[in-house]
Amino acid sequence: MGFAQMFAFYQSVSPEGCNEADGDMLLFQWGTYDWGSGAQFELNITRQFIEQELQDDDAISQLSLTFRFAPTPERKILGEGNRWCGGPTELQEFRAFTFSSPAFTTVAEQQAVAVEISHSHV
Repeated sequence: MGFAQMFAFYQSVSPEGCNEADGDMLLFQWGTYDWGSGAQFELNITRQFIEQELQDDDAISQLSLTFRFAPTPERKILGEGNRWCGGPTELQEFRAFTFSSPAFTTVAEQQAVAVEISHSHV
């Protein structure tokens, strides 16, 4: 449901000041990572904004939704990966890829150990 909401948000809300071709993009990511508190399998969707009025890293911010799961052998086999959606014209294909990907379908019906939503500048 969280991914569906991020897709709906991307489709229905256009950010101000992010007009360039790569100013408003989606990123789907997955993999098993250890950020210092033990390994977990992560499924993430991130909306990246690049504001034209700002410079360098100050121009880039990301709204991320991450689902974390226990690292099972089945999930580790999925490896790590990502795919970008380059704009609204690619959204339908991107959504289909995401929802049919092995990383998504493996955990779609399972309860996440943790869910995190964050917004930060790069």
